[in-house]
Order: sequence, then structure tokens, then C-alpha cells
Amino acid sequence: MLDGHWTEVSWEDLEDVLCYTADAPSYRQVKTVEGAKRHSIADICKPDPAKKTENRTAATSYLGKLFGGKPLPEGTRFTLIVNETPQRDLFQFVCERGGTRGPISAEDRERIVEKLDGLSLPDGRDVGWCVDRLDVLVTARSCDQVEDEARRRLVPLITTYLGQDPLAQEVDNVLLGLHGYIARRATEPEPRRHTADEFRCILGKTILQVTGQRPDGSTEPLMTLQAKLRPAGVPNAEAERQHQAMLAFRQTQRRSLGSERQRLAELSDKVYAICQLTSMQRRGGLIEAGEPAYRATMLAVSQMREVVSGTVDLSQALAALSDITARCQNRYEDAS
Repeated sequence: MLDGHWTEVSWEDLEDVLCYTADAPSYRQVKTVEGAKRHSIADICKPDPAKKTENRTAATSYLGKLFGGKPLPEGTRFTLIVNETPQRDLFQFVCERGGTRGPISAEDRERIVEKLDGLSLPDGRDVGWCVDRLDVLVTARSCDQVEDEARRRLVPLITTYLGQDPLAQEVDNVLLGLHGYIARRATEPEPRRHTADEFRCILGKTILQVTGQRPDGSTEPLMTLQAKLRPAGVPNAEAERQHQAMLAFRQTQRRSLGSERQRLAELSDKVYAICQLTSMQRRGGLIEAGEPAYRATMLAVSQMREVVSGTVDLSQALAALSDITARCQNRYEDAS
């Protein structure tokens, strides 16, 4: 979006991305496979075997879900994103990122139309119309590759914001902050359409939070986790252990996928809510700053329903608290 390629980005669920150029949507579905399996036309048109017999229709196939159930105005495009080179019949749909594919054979086009027979589409469209607007993008996508690509794209953006090259740890922390924000929005009941201006604002706030530096060169004082724990009477050795637990928690967040990613985001949200409640009580004079505020927060986290029931390890809940404390501007020694 910041390069002007898309005007808005949203999603349909955790695997389906929705991009807009002006009002023309580009529906992009991610289908990764493990091992030697390679997608083919037959594979992407096959009804989902996990569905009950009566529901195993063309609409449950990869292409059926990509084409169906959404508006199809002029300018619509479809992209199936895979992590392995597809078989010969599907390979003719492959194009480079940002490029256009070549022509496909009439025979294979008709095969797809026949296999998706009965698929109901809106706006007077048919399967052939959708096939003519289908691309396949082959992109290797391990966790490390995703992170490396994100860092590569972030570095020039952060450099422009700061007016100087960022530190490697700063890039990682900005990436983690953006990931946390987007992951939480992805789990909301209604998908949000993020504009370029909105994302630029989110990015700026994240960089400020991580570096303490504004675009005009002015700075905002930051404190390390250890410094924030000092007014609470936490010994240096214990503060260092909390720091290491925080780093491990952030690494787990970065490498988590699907339901585990959502679970960690929900855990962080619940721990942050406890921090908010403690801050409110401090501002109201109900809890003193320093050690009493620290003690109240630790006890509240340890008494979370998920921790008491054993659903979440206390160590992970406290690591989430350390992560939030390191990022939060409300420190134990103030009541602001």
C-alpha cells in the first residue's frame, strides 16, 4: 500500500487476503502444502473431502471458495498463492508478483468450467469469466522467509521515518508490534479494510513506541524492562530473568500460526486489560505506586481463569506481562 500498489487491504479469514486497487478487488487465497505434493487443476477443483457428502459440491473446492460468495465487479482479479511449483496444467496460470500471465489453453479452461459446474456466482458472472482473471503466484513461505521479507520491506520505511538506519533489534520490534496489531484485528468478527494512510499511521506509532524517536528528530524517553521493574523493588537478577522470558515469548509469538497465534494474541489482550485496571486503580489512589502496584498486577495475572484452570502456564502469562510492561509507557513508579 505504501508503494501505491494497493489502496486498501483486508481479509476474509486467516488464509484469504482481499486487496483493492480503487474499487476493484483482488481476491488472494493462500494454499500451502508440505512435502512433495504439487497442486494441479484437478486438485484445486476437487470438492473438500472433509465436508459431509451432501455438501461436497464445487463450492467447497479451492477455486469454488476463491470465486464464490463475493461481489465480482469489473476489474476483479483472483490469485491463488502456493508454496510449491504446480503441475504442468496449472503452471500456465503462474505469473511473477506484480506481473501478468500468458494465455492458457482453451482445453484446460473448459476443464475448469466443467469441474466447477453448478457453482453459483453473483453479478451475472460465470466460471469462465473468473478463470480468465485467475493468476497463480508461487512463493516459498517458511516462517523465516516471511520474517526476512517483512524485514527487507520495513528497513527503508523505518529509515525514512528516522532519517537514519535502524538497529536490527529495532526492526524486529517494529515487526512484532505490527504483527500484534494486525493479528488482533484479524480475529475481530467483522473484517476491517485498512487504507494506506491508516497503515502509515500505525507504522509511525509503532516506530515511535519502539525507538522513542519522532519523524522531526525529537525523542520520547524509553525505559528498559529492567528499569521499569526497579521502582517495584525487583532485584536485578530477577528482572534479567523476566527480560529473557519476555524475549522467549516474543519469539514464540513471531513463529506461531493459526489458532496458536490467535491464542497468544488473546492472552496478551487479557493481560493488558489487567494492566489497564491496575493503572486505573493507581490513578484513583486505590493502589500505591511501586511495589504495591507491581504486586497487585502479578497477583491478578496469576489468578486469571486460564492460569488457575491450567489452560495457560503461569510462566507464559507472566512472560506476556513482561512483554507488555516493556512496551507500556505507564511505569510502576508513576500514577499518570
